[in-house]
Amino acid sequence: MQKNIRSYFDKINNLKAHKDIIWKEVTDKRNHGRIEKRNYYLSYDTNTIKAKKKWETVKAIAYVRVERTIEDETSITDNYYIIDCKIDINKLEEVIRDHWNIECGLHWKLDVILDEEHSRNRKGNSINNLAIVRKIVFNLASLDNSFGTKKMPLQRKLTRYMLDFKNIERLIFEVIPNVA
Repeated sequence: MQKNIRSYFDKINNLKAHKDIIWKEVTDKRNHGRIEKRNYYLSYDTNTIKAKKKWETVKAIAYVRVERTIEDETSITDNYYIIDCKIDINKLEEVIRDHWNIECGLHWKLDVILDEEHSRNRKGNSINNLAIVRKIVFNLASLDNSFGTKKMPLQRKLTRYMLDFKNIERLIFEVIPNVA
C-alpha cells in the first residue's frame, strides 16, 4: 500500500501545480534554532491503490514531507497516509499533528521508559495484554502526586515503586481511591 502511494506522488513532477493535489506548506521556528518545514499533499485520486477490495474504504491519500534543520544539518522524513473520509487540508494537518503528539508523548514514554520495543513476548495474547498493563501502569503513575512534587518524571516514580513497596501500597490504597 505504501509503495502504491509513494509511487503515485513520485510520478508527479510538480505536486504544487498538479490539478488533483491539494497542498499546504507550514514552517515553524522552534527553540534553539530548529526550523521545521512541513509540506502536506492530499489527493482524492485513489486509483493508485492496487488491492481495491481490501482498501475499499479509502477515500484519499496523503503525503507529508518534513524537513528539520538544526543549525547546519537538515533531515528529511517522508510520511504517507490513507484516509477514509473527505477531509480539508487544514484538518489533515491538525489530525496528523495530533497523531504525532500522541506518538511522541505516550508511545515514546512506553518505548523508552517501559522498554516496550524490546519486549520478547510472543505467545497468544501476551503482547496485547502486556501493552495494556504498561498503559495502566503509565496512567496510574501519572496520577500519583504523592511524592511531594507534581512534575516528578515517570521514570523516577517507577524507580521509587521498585525500591520501596510502600509506595505501591500508597498508590493502590490512597491515590487511586481519591481520584475516583
